[in-house]
Amino acid sequence: MEQDNRTIGETDIHEIVDIPMSGKKNVIMDSQILTSVMSCPCLTNFRFNHNFISLSGKSNSLECGSIVHKFMETYYGSMIKGVSRDKAFGFGITSAELYIQSCKDCTGFVSTPEQKKPICGHRPDEYPGVQNTPKDSVEYKTGWQFVLDTCDEYHRFYASDHWVPLEVETVKGEVLYEDDEVRILWKAKLDLTCDTNQGIYPVDHKTMKQRRDTISLNNQFMGQCILMRTRNVFINKVGFQKSLKAAEKFVRALISYSAARLIEWQSETLPFYAKMLLMYAESGQWPQNFNHCEGKYGNCNFVKVCESDPGMREEELKLNFIVGPQWNPTNEDD
Repeated sequence: MEQDNRTIGETDIHEIVDIPMSGKKNVIMDSQILTSVMSCPCLTNFRFNHNFISLSGKSNSLECGSIVHKFMETYYGSMIKGVSRDKAFGFGITSAELYIQSCKDCTGFVSTPEQKKPICGHRPDEYPGVQNTPKDSVEYKTGWQFVLDTCDEYHRFYASDHWVPLEVETVKGEVLYEDDEVRILWKAKLDLTCDTNQGIYPVDHKTMKQRRDTISLNNQFMGQCILMRTRNVFINKVGFQKSLKAAEKFVRALISYSAARLIEWQSETLPFYAKMLLMYAESGQWPQNFNHCEGKYGNCNFVKVCESDPGMREEELKLNFIVGPQWNPTNEDD
């Protein structure tokens, strides 16, 4: 079959609709795009083709998770640079506090020919501030002060940690599948890579308000393992439960995969849904999947849109959503 002359880097989800029906299609995917396609084509269209984001901002749970992720990024990143653990904690908390308060220079920054990067030196929207997280916990919302206290407790709990951090927020990409029809480049951003004295493994930070078992059926974890040439990934759990002891709130859960499971995901699951994504894009049809409307964390953000009559959906989108930055699987401006 004749191939087109575009390279992997020139094709992403936003350009799929322009790919001709003949020739090999190049597709860039990450775990969020893949999971979205598995869940609901309509959601994929709204989120990744039109870049709609809610006017109300992230949920309280997501904002709390983002605060912790920013703390972890700076905390472990500082240690990698040779800073002592205690000083790294100070840098981490300062970074988390700035995420809460927002940086006026990088928030909402739009690149221009005259100024391509914010003067603060941050990435665009790296420190956006919080909209749905109060200082003190109220009703069902976790307060940001409690999140910062949890980061302090985490630091003290792992004061004698023997793990050696090697990389933070590292973007990796590799072609994981190719046949006569498609070539799939998989992208992943790893929260942390550590030498555990038993091996070098990817580590993913997860915050939670309730204790939950971690299941291995996860696109993100499988993709990270394949990119890292390992069959193990650690889930660094950070709990927000006030009633639990530190040893119960902070758990590093190991997920292990057999080679056969990773091969199955890489050779069957990934290409199947990549081709489904291409089919939706080429046909222009993004059907709803009602099984995804309700989830364990609440309803899909677009429930009200889909519940509206077809002729009223555009108005519903205008009232409750804005067009955000174009999704980049690397989460960076390369």
